[in-house]
Amino acid sequence: MPQLTRRPDGDPHRAGGWFVYYGDVRVGHIGKRAGVPTHAPQWVWNCGFYPGCDPGQSTNGTAESFEQARAGFEEAWRKLLATRTEAHFETWRQSRDWHAWKDRMNDERLPMPTQRESGRARCFCGEEITSSSIERHVQAAHRGLGDSYSTRS
Repeated sequence: MPQLTRRPDGDPHRAGGWFVYYGDVRVGHIGKRAGVPTHAPQWVWNCGFYPGCDPGQSTNGTAESFEQARAGFEEAWRKLLATRTEAHFETWRQSRDWHAWKDRMNDERLPMPTQRESGRARCFCGEEITSSSIERHVQAAHRGLGDSYSTRS
C-alpha cells in the first residue's frame, strides 16, 4: 500500500505549501492561506482527487499550524481511502496521462487526427495515430507522461 508523500508546490501565485500524493496520484494539498487576516487560521488543506472522486467527496479545512493541517488532512484521507478502489486511482492516472500528452502535442504544434482531413496524424514520438487509436497509444506508449511532462511552471 503506497504511503502519503508531499512534494513542494512551486506556484509563485500561492503562499506556499505541498501537494500530497498517494503513490503517483495527487490526492490533496496542504498550504498557507494567502490574504487572510492574521487572527484567522493561516493553514488550509484539501483532500480528494478528480477524476476519481464524485462531487461532494472532496473535503477541506483550515488550521492554525502545519501540524494541525496535516492531521486534519490525514483524518479526511483515511475516511476517503476506505471508499476508493484501484479503479478510482487508475481513472485519475489515465486522465493525467491524456492531458499531459495532449498538452505536449499542442506545445509541439502537432495536429490531432481530428484536425486532419485524413483522420491520421503523427504523435511526437513518431508513431502514426488515428482517432480510434489515440487512447490505446497514449496508455501504451506514454504511460506516466504526466509525472514528467508539464507545461505549467
